[in-house]
Parts: sequence; C-alpha cells; structure tokens
Amino acid sequence: MAVVPDVREPYRSVLYQMVDGIRKTASVRLLEIPGAQGSPPAQALSVADERVLIALGSTALDATSSLSTQIPIVVGAVVAPAGQPPLPGISLESDPGALFEQLLRLRPGIRTVHWLYRPARSGWLLERAQAAARKLKLELAAVATDDARAAAQGYQEILNSADSATEALWLSQDPALVNDDSTLPDILNRAWANNIVVFSGSVQHVAHGVLFALFPDNEAMGADLARLALAHASGKTVRFEPNRGLRRAINRRTAEHLGIRLAVDDYDLVLPAR
Repeated sequence: MAVVPDVREPYRSVLYQMVDGIRKTASVRLLEIPGAQGSPPAQALSVADERVLIALGSTALDATSSLSTQIPIVVGAVVAPAGQPPLPGISLESDPGALFEQLLRLRPGIRTVHWLYRPARSGWLLERAQAAARKLKLELAAVATDDARAAAQGYQEILNSADSATEALWLSQDPALVNDDSTLPDILNRAWANNIVVFSGSVQHVAHGVLFALFPDNEAMGADLARLALAHASGKTVRFEPNRGLRRAINRRTAEHLGIRLAVDDYDLVLPAR
C-alpha cells in the first residue's frame, strides 16, 4: 500500500510521479488521505492484507507511523529520518557520492569540499558524506551550524579564502541556512568573483547561478522505494538512505565563466535556456 496526502500542485505532481515509479516496479494499492486539513487516525487505515506500507510525505508518515508494529513501513518524500529506531526510506537529499563524482567530472583538481549543515535536518547525512569523500580521496570540511547569521558569515569566509583550483562549496538546500533572497545572491556574487565552484541538490539554485545540481528523478525514486519496500517486507535489513534516483542540471553561463567545456547532452536540464 502507498499512502499519499491530497496536496496542492506542484507537490501533488511530484508525489504522483513517485507513485508511477512504484507502480512500474511493484503491485500497489493507493490510498489518498487529507493533506493540509489533517489526516485520519492510524487505526482507520486497514492494513490487514498488506505486506508493506509506503508513506509519501510527512503527512502520510504522521498518519501511519504508529502502525510500524503491525506492518513494515518505508517512507519517501521527506528530508530526514523519522521514528525510533528510524524508519527505512529514501530522502529528498541527493546522494553525496553522486554529487562528488559529478563535481570531479567537471573539476578533477578539486581536493576539498566545504559544507555547512544544520544537524537537525542534515546531521544524519554527515557519516555518508564523509565516507563518500574518503572513497574519492576528497577532504570534506563540514561545519555544523544552527544559526543563519553564522552560516552567512561562514559562507563569506569560505568564498573569500578558498583556492578555486582545489576547493569547492557544497551548498545546503536548507532554507534555514540559505535564503534565496539574501544569502544566496551574496554567495553567488562572491563565488563568481573568485571563480569558486558551487554545487547543490537544488535545481532552483542552478537557475540562480550555482554551477550544477543533482535533483530528484521522482519516478526513479518511486521505483527505488518499491524495491526497498519489497526488501523490507521480506525481512532484509534496510536503512534510510539519500536519494540516488537523480537528474542532472547545469548552469551554462556559470560553466562558461569557469572555463568548463559543456557537453549539453550529458544533462537533463541546461539553464538558462536559449
């Protein structure tokens, strides 16, 4: 069973693209529950004939999490793990290893990646990011912060002192640390002036001027969720993981400014459009 909240666009389309991916991989019964107006109590959901439940989004998770003692639950379309112990699933956060590999394709000389993160949102990702960096012989300079002002100062210090040949900035998608109207323009202006590569998991960041992003392929994420759910239902050990079902976006203007030769066919989205 897949449980999906009734929400507005564009979120509705995102969730139903995930459902399409689930359906192409496994037989599934779909249950839509109220979205912003609240969700039904868990006991109202009949799971007697179900092997596993896939909760898409925080509303669906809230409505079903108490059923975890009755049925295996997998969660998708959320950022951070939930529950104790954490429920298995797939985050909206892009896989750090995939991001770092794309970075090195564009700039093989990079040796250090700077990352400012908020532990409450992205702390779970730290160990995976460190492991991915070690595998690719990168140094991950990760700094935890809960304060937007401290984050803004941290970004300024990194971008004013980084070696453009060997250092890059992995930009958080966390709106508590990066504000599109204030923090982001300053980051991009400093990066442009100092020729620093900035990359992200947000296609919106690319539209503003970040060099590249790996962002969710919603249907592929749904297929991955279905495979994870089937493994969980069969008793295999599964975890909450970053998203590996990804698409690639690049900013053509930023690439040209940095002297990066662009093979547009390698990307799902090239911005700005000509």
